[in-house]
Amino acid sequence: MEPLITACMRLYDMAFPGEPEAFTRAMFDRYAQDHLRVICEDGEPISMLFSIPYPIITKNGTVDARYLYAVATHPDHRGKGLAKQLLLQEAAEHPAFLRPMSQSLFDYYGKVGFVPFSPIEIEAGAADAPSGAERLLSPAEFLALRDRLAPFPHCRPTEQFLSLYENGGGTVAHGEDAVALFEQAKGGVLFKEYWGNPVFAPRLAAFLGGTRFELRRFSQSGTCFGVGIGVPQGTAFLAALD
Repeated sequence: MEPLITACMRLYDMAFPGEPEAFTRAMFDRYAQDHLRVICEDGEPISMLFSIPYPIITKNGTVDARYLYAVATHPDHRGKGLAKQLLLQEAAEHPAFLRPMSQSLFDYYGKVGFVPFSPIEIEAGAADAPSGAERLLSPAEFLALRDRLAPFPHCRPTEQFLSLYENGGGTVAHGEDAVALFEQAKGGVLFKEYWGNPVFAPRLAAFLGGTRFELRRFSQSGTCFGVGIGVPQGTAFLAALD
C-alpha cells in the first residue's frame, strides 16, 4: 500500500495544482509527521489539512494556537462534511484560524463557525532608492523587531514557519522603524507582513531589487484577512501561505 504521506501529497497536488515542488516538499518535510490531520477510507486519504503551530501573542502572555492550511477533500467525497469535521476537531483543541482564498470561502467558513478577523489594507507603489538603513534579517531578528512594532494581540509565525519562505523570500528591516516578511514577485516585491511606517516600503523594495511593491498591513478600517474560532478580539494576522 502507498505510504500515507505520499498519498496525502497526491491529494494535495490534486487540490492545489501548480504549487512549486520545492515548497510542497518543504511543507510536508516540516509538518506532515506531527501536524497533518487526515480522514481515510479503505486506507486512502480522502480529506486532510495541516494544523500548524502559530501562537497568538497577547499582553498577558502567549496563547497556543493553530494556523489551518491546505484544507482539501477528494472530489469523489465532497459534500459529506469531512472538511468541517477536521476543522472543528482542531478548533475544539486550540484557537484556530486560516485565510480563506475567496469571498465564497468566507461564507463557507462562517457556516462552520469561523468568525472574520484581522482587517488589513493593501498598498502598492514604485520602488525608490535605498537609504543604506535596509538590511536582511535572520528569522530570530525579524521576530524580535516584529514584536516591538506589531500591536497586541497578534498571530506570530514561528522560525520553522518562516523557513518556508527561504526560496524567493525572507525578512528585511529599515533600521528599527519598519520590518517585513517578503516574497519576490515578477519585477516587484510582495510584503506579506509589513509592520511600522509604510514610507520606507519603496526603499526596501529597491534594496531587494524590485521596481514595484505591494504590502499588507493591519488596519482597523481595512477588509478582514482571516477567519478564526477562539481568537482574541482585535488580533492581527497577516502571514499566510498563499
